[in-house]
Amino acid sequence: MSTPAPVSPPPVRREATARALLAGSVIGGLLAAGNVYTGLKTGFIDTGGITAALIAFMVFSGARRLGMSTLGVLENNIAQTTAASAAIMGFVVGLAGPVPALAFLNIPTPGWAIAVWGLAAGVLGIAAAVVLRRKLIVDDALPFPTGRATGEVLQTIHAERSTAMRRALLLAATAVVAAAVTWLRDGPPHLIPQTTSIGGAIAGIAVASLTMGISWSPLLACTGAMIGPRAGASFLLGGGIAWAVLAPWLLRAGIVAEADFGALTKWMVWPALGLLVAGSFVPLLLDAGALRRSLRDLRRLARGAAAPSDPRSPAERSSRSTLAFLAVASVLTLLAVGRSVFGIAPASTIVVVVLALLLTNVSARATGETDVGPVGAVGMVTQGAFTGAGVVTSLMTGGVSTGASTQACGLLYALRAGAGVGAAVRPQIAAQLLGAAVGAIVVVPAYLLVVKSYGLGTEALPAAGAQSWKAMAEAVQGGALPAHAALAAALGLGVGAVLAVGARTRIGRFVPSPAAMGMALLVPGSYAVSIFVGAVVVTIVRRVRPELAESAVMTVAAGGMAGESIAGVIVAAATALGAL
Repeated sequence: MSTPAPVSPPPVRREATARALLAGSVIGGLLAAGNVYTGLKTGFIDTGGITAALIAFMVFSGARRLGMSTLGVLENNIAQTTAASAAIMGFVVGLAGPVPALAFLNIPTPGWAIAVWGLAAGVLGIAAAVVLRRKLIVDDALPFPTGRATGEVLQTIHAERSTAMRRALLLAATAVVAAAVTWLRDGPPHLIPQTTSIGGAIAGIAVASLTMGISWSPLLACTGAMIGPRAGASFLLGGGIAWAVLAPWLLRAGIVAEADFGALTKWMVWPALGLLVAGSFVPLLLDAGALRRSLRDLRRLARGAAAPSDPRSPAERSSRSTLAFLAVASVLTLLAVGRSVFGIAPASTIVVVVLALLLTNVSARATGETDVGPVGAVGMVTQGAFTGAGVVTSLMTGGVSTGASTQACGLLYALRAGAGVGAAVRPQIAAQLLGAAVGAIVVVPAYLLVVKSYGLGTEALPAAGAQSWKAMAEAVQGGALPAHAALAAALGLGVGAVLAVGARTRIGRFVPSPAAMGMALLVPGSYAVSIFVGAVVVTIVRRVRPELAESAVMTVAAGGMAGESIAGVIVAAATALGAL
């Protein structure tokens, strides 16, 4: 009688390991600090999922020589989830919008309160994403394209290790070159100029004083590569209108007294605000189907919450109970900090929590279907809802909606990536929470260092997003506007609406982007030129080498953005410490 063969134990599922969480936290902390610089300089950030996956893969592949095993695909997924969650916390906390807008208004805000307020908003968004996951990812199978692309990259790099190592080395090499250029430009010995200006004059005003030229910034060129030719050309068009047409007129008419970047942008922000509002809202209004679907989702979720039976697994029910506890803790934190630090009435905080959850649902579905999250739009809606409540309430409540929507979309991206590699949900939620905490700790000191070194609202650090947040807060509170500002805002809104509608037609890819044009009005003209050059170079390279993979281009762009942004924070820290 033969004895049965022994049953081998099931393989150990290595997922949320200590090394994966640690790697994600370290990489995410670096990306979070860099994104503070990037957000204030350009208004754009790289969410960092693919960047983190490549870096973690490269580090642990190199560690094999020390006897360490490489990361498995599930561990790498946890590392990139943690890192991406941390990387976006500068936006979640409000360091690209509400917080510097308060600084423009000379309203002091304690750093600890900013971090705690933003973290509470982020955790609220994570809880909302957990509730929305089953509907948007499981039932409707929305693509969340960036998340799906991240999942495909994870599968590829762990299936084809040689290809993955080449991609990781390409990212690292681009980052090193960008960091070196940044150091030679901003640190000693200053061998590279900030900007090469264009000679000549417009209407008797020196072109150089109108910020027109080319900025020697790898970050700007890589931003152009990432956003593509349409948005890059829109930046150039907006910058040309701003600095070759509007600025000379403002100076000749005496509306602005001096050819100073800060003084000119105080007026430019109004037509820019009109373009940005149109670019954010008109696509949402045109996509009535997505709005109906998001409202239908809310009704179904409400009916599901009222149902007496819960078919979900015990693990999923436990996960939801934990998130419910964290959501309640977040609301209590917002109530306490809002009342004691920002002077926000408790009733206003309750209203903004409800509004933020509703708008997060809309933002999540739009992101899942189009890969474009209208997080700026939801912030503006919230600001408008608090008309007359004061600029601090307007800005900080708008930040809650934007922060919650940003983190919700970030987790849904991660869950879509995880679904592609067979990852469990609970470890990813834990990784997202850890990343949010790491990011909240890192971004406020990074912000203080960067602003101390480069200034705020300067040519080096325009803080374009903050300018629009400040203008929106002043507009909804009924403040006095500069001469012709209301007309300029209305014209910007009208032009933006026409462009947004035109973008939905067959010739849409040739129609300028109102959002990109609006941002171009708030940054120096040299920035718009550099962004356009980056977009053109990539377009030419693709024409010459059509076999070049899109992911390779994005790898180079992500490396360049990360290299300058991290080097910029290092320069700022060295300056603050007196080393430069």
